[in-house]
Amino acid sequence: MRDVPPAGRPLRAGDDGPQAEVGPSCPFCGSDQTELSSLFGSTSLTSRYHCRACRSSFERVKWDAPPHP
Repeated sequence: MRDVPPAGRPLRAGDDGPQAEVGPSCPFCGSDQTELSSLFGSTSLTSRYHCRACRSSFERVKWDAPPHP
């Protein structure tokens, strides 16, 4: 049986399939254990993130970040 990604096309050699999106590092503690909590922060050009390590919330400018699906 071959691996088939969600889009229905077979994987090609060297294709690992969809990659998990990595969030920004926490500006307070430096942890990579962050998650997107809202696409919009205090302004429409920021996104709000939450750090699971230090429980801080922070915003990141969208044009500085990779696009979200």
